[in-house]
Amino acid sequence: MKRSFDGPASGGFVRGLALKIMLICVMVGASLGCARSPDDSYSSVSLTGDFSAPFQILTDNFVRRQPPAVYVRPQSPLGYRPTALMVPLRTMQQMTNAVTFSDLISRQIWQVWLSQGAFSTLEYAPQAGPFERNRALALARQKGAQVLIGGFINHYMDGGSGGESSISLSVEAYDVKTGNMIWSIAQGGLMDKEKKHDFYLFTITERNPADPSSLIVRSLAWDIGNIILKWINPASGNNQPSTWDSITGNKAF
Repeated sequence: MKRSFDGPASGGFVRGLALKIMLICVMVGASLGCARSPDDSYSSVSLTGDFSAPFQILTDNFVRRQPPAVYVRPQSPLGYRPTALMVPLRTMQQMTNAVTFSDLISRQIWQVWLSQGAFSTLEYAPQAGPFERNRALALARQKGAQVLIGGFINHYMDGGSGGESSISLSVEAYDVKTGNMIWSIAQGGLMDKEKKHDFYLFTITERNPADPSSLIVRSLAWDIGNIILKWINPASGNNQPSTWDSITGNKAF
């Protein structure tokens, strides 16, 4: 007799089997890709099937990425939320409408950082054009910001919902008063094309969002923003207050 989870014949045996299958799915899912770092993306898992066919598990694909690589960092925590100006990142890859593209990507990063609340004020200046250090510093001084944020989009590939997408970014932050670099952080992310994994009792299908590139950008922004947030308000470690000049003066970071 055919039974399903939603049918009236569902009982303790079916529920027990469902729990076992879900446990297997968790174990298999953990081994399908690399470790997932936290981001602000929504994820869901759905399960359908009965005894006449393998159970179908549909899960959202995720951004495969390593922790950000930090090349330059401050020597000590800041202890307060500074004001900052962000300019569009410069696209290093040859493409049409590169200025418009860099603005779209940079706005997504800016919106994630606004939600994290690391800065007392984080202004975005699209009129500054793609990042150029001296020009951006002059604008930041004009606006009275303490920190300038810019950087580069080093690589971009958009495979759509059915293909492979990847992006790599490098973000730089400068003390506006001295012009010294205080942060240099790089990270890349990849979202594989949709995959189907067939097992004896069940099948796992990884589905991509309609716009995987945006999810990659938001995930990278979330990771990089968390690093800056810990500098401003560290969760642990040395919480001794320090002045802006003691952190961003003429030092080797």
